[in-house]
Amino acid sequence: MYAFIRGRVAMIEPNVAVLDCSGVGYKLFCTRRLFNEANVGDEITLYTQMIVREDEISLYGFATEDERKVFEMLISVSGVGPKAGLAILSDMDASETATAIISGDVSQFTKISGIGKKTAERIVIDLKDKIDKGMAVTQTAGSGRKQRDAIDEAVDALVSLGYQKMQAINAVKSVSTLGDTAEELILLALKRLDVR
Repeated sequence: MYAFIRGRVAMIEPNVAVLDCSGVGYKLFCTRRLFNEANVGDEITLYTQMIVREDEISLYGFATEDERKVFEMLISVSGVGPKAGLAILSDMDASETATAIISGDVSQFTKISGIGKKTAERIVIDLKDKIDKGMAVTQTAGSGRKQRDAIDEAVDALVSLGYQKMQAINAVKSVSTLGDTAEELILLALKRLDVR
């Protein structure tokens, strides 16, 4: 229903922010990271996810659209509710979460309070083929869909050449700002991998 809400921070606590939008206060559940970065009086935009239950309607707010997308995917996993999804994104940003899923790093999730081994394994298994590989690499690059596609293609190509997925992701990440096409990224990444 709401794609984003822009307003002045009227109140902020570890898991809740209230945004004043023209005199209306929107209560949004948020990550600890947002709590640490935002201050009362700041004008901010939060990308939102509405959760509707029988007894309540809740809004969750995120600093980036990628963070919101990862949250939406996390809560689609059986056993992962909104609070658990928020806890994960409080400890890891969208890029780190995507990287943990792609690499199958269950231990990153079990470090989070309330996430057991079975739930962590379910997150990895359920989302491994759904998560955007480019999200793990381009979170800081600020690049668009075209660059993301090139990165995905480069990672897939390196994996098909026999490199481990995490090794491929890290190599492409290290050169993602140096090339525009998949071919350029593959060549640059291969040079980096050969040096190691």
